Amino acid sequence: MNTTLTTATALEARAAWSTITEPGDATAGALTRHAGHTTALEALAAGRDTLLAALTAADIDADEATQAAARWLPRHNPRHIDEALALAARHGITLIDPATIPGLSDLGDAAPHVIWARGTLTPLTRDLSDRLALIGARAATSYGEHVTAEIAADLAGRGIVIVSGAAYGIDAAAHRAALAAGGSTVAWLAGGADRPYPAGNSDLIARIADRGGAIASEVAPGAAPTRWRFLARNRLIAATTAATVVVEAGARSGSLTTANHAATLGRTIGAVPGPITSAASTGCHRLIREADAHLVTSADEAYELLGR
Repeated sequence: MNTTLTTATALEARAAWSTITEPGDATAGALTRHAGHTTALEALAAGRDTLLAALTAADIDADEATQAAARWLPRHNPRHIDEALALAARHGITLIDPATIPGLSDLGDAAPHVIWARGTLTPLTRDLSDRLALIGARAATSYGEHVTAEIAADLAGRGIVIVSGAAYGIDAAAHRAALAAGGSTVAWLAGGADRPYPAGNSDLIARIADRGGAIASEVAPGAAPTRWRFLARNRLIAATTAATVVVEAGARSGSLTTANHAATLGRTIGAVPGPITSAASTGCHRLIREADAHLVTSADEAYELLGR
């Protein structure tokens, strides 16, 4: 299947754009919103002049259009999308229109082109108020992991989908507790949905997919996680949940970017306090002090943030 042809389905065209652009490319979002993913892909395949004309028609600044063309044209290769679709079929990964996942449209032109997911897809399409993000430090303390497990297990038992990023520490504790409680959990990955990361959590990621949860990504199968993709992934965690609770976070923790995305999107933020001597709680204390995050000390208080 050659996705430069008019025979490409809308989802295949979306998939192609996910291989051509990096996450959060708002210029690509503006172009595809204006022209549609299939027409925009055809313009790209036709070459630089046609692409620039399409960008101009989408009211995109000339300098921005020139920069976008320089980014995209070298990455446009029908073979890449064919390989990604073949990997998806091999690993049981489904293409999902982001419009069917509540919350993603709030990202505007920075919304993903498509979501690649495996496992049970219903946790992704549940109402926004049914999903809560539990996130935090990779180098978590025993205190942080204990609090995370208590909150995640309690909320999962009430039917709340626990959303996190499958990292070591707080993320993994949240996923494990949700599964142990017989609940549902979603793991957003920074690399392809076929590439468990970190490798040490491969078994956990497999269990999520096998036991009623979902493994999701905006980048194509085979794609490697990068620092930028981790940062961009955080906006998806924030957008697809009604509330984000940070359990532990150092002063420069990536979890704080997720909280910032949540605040920008108008979502509710919560933070768990820790010992004032603990560097692992510095970020949480700052969120409470400076970002008006709700202080969360129990599962009941986390549940209240959902506004149900």
